[in-house]
Amino acid sequence: MNKLSNAESCLIRRATVEDLPAILDFIDRTYGDGAPYKDSQRLIWQFFNAPFRHDTKADPTIWIATSTNNRVVGTIGTQDSLAWLKGRSIPASWIVDVMVDPSYRGCGLGHRIHASVVKERPTLVTLTMAQATRRIAERAGALTLDTTYQFACPARLSGRTVAKYLRAKSRHRRRLAPFLKAFAGSGIGPSTIAAGGRILAAIAGSSRSTKPHARFTVEEIDCFPSSYDEFWTRVRALFPAIFDRSSTTLNWRFCTCPQLSYRRFLLRRDGKICGYVVTRVGEATELPIGVIADLLAAPGDSEALDALLAVARGNLIPHCEYLEAAASTPAFVSALKRAGFIQVRTMRPTIVCTSPELREELSKELNSWHFTKGDHDWDQVHPV
Repeated sequence: MNKLSNAESCLIRRATVEDLPAILDFIDRTYGDGAPYKDSQRLIWQFFNAPFRHDTKADPTIWIATSTNNRVVGTIGTQDSLAWLKGRSIPASWIVDVMVDPSYRGCGLGHRIHASVVKERPTLVTLTMAQATRRIAERAGALTLDTTYQFACPARLSGRTVAKYLRAKSRHRRRLAPFLKAFAGSGIGPSTIAAGGRILAAIAGSSRSTKPHARFTVEEIDCFPSSYDEFWTRVRALFPAIFDRSSTTLNWRFCTCPQLSYRRFLLRRDGKICGYVVTRVGEATELPIGVIADLLAAPGDSEALDALLAVARGNLIPHCEYLEAAASTPAFVSALKRAGFIQVRTMRPTIVCTSPELREELSKELNSWHFTKGDHDWDQVHPV
């Protein structure tokens, strides 16, 4: 039986609890160094326990393709959530873990799994994705949203870390691999890049504030209190399109996420909550990175945004060589640039929506979405 026939004979269906061992076997076979970070604990957290699940089924929100011998050869998961569009809540799901066994690729299997997902999850959003995943979304008639930017602040970046990064990239860039390896081993090349990055960050952030204004107080919290939700209800109306950031979502995302250790800070002005920021230091298997996973303030409150970034920098820079963050909302982009962050990457998120009425509404807000690294499953362990 040829490759195409093998793919066409696969059964596409929603996974059950009983499929978890087969899914974990598939992950071990296909995810390489990332497999240990998609273990059963993470699967339960992401595909069983996510708040705002769109059905009451006991099954995980994972769709699978199985071969004739019942072996899993492809998966697409959804991280169910809630989006807010002009003040109205909309069930929406993040597309995650799109993966097909290498021996079954190129035969449309990913498209078939995606079509099965759409039947049960009619609004699907993807923020970061491989080109193969983008092709799946585009073939399904996806709307393409405005740009989301990734930023870096190489405050203490070393040549050693640059070389390590280049060697890791060479594993996935076959044509460039000889050049990347040679450049990484040259010593002077990585050191020059690191020095240049530090200088650019210093210039970009020359006017940044080093600590919050005296009117602000900062509180590190173990979890988001119910009193926080008054701030969320008030501020969400200022964003035309944003994913849920209630205490329910934030406590699930940043307090119970396995493998990642976050720090959470509430910002108050004159005693009233006006924002928060969530950070983490890279795991031992990652580069020496500090991540600003999420931050939120009113988009017109530049004073609070600057204060939140000052809190993040102050807590991260002593422990990391460089920081990462992301933003799509212009006010947040401007705040990151004021804080010395340099734009390093752009993403164009997509939305697949099968409801004609909702699709029409979404098409009018393509430039209005608020995203950070706390959205999708963007912030996860990236071993090097």
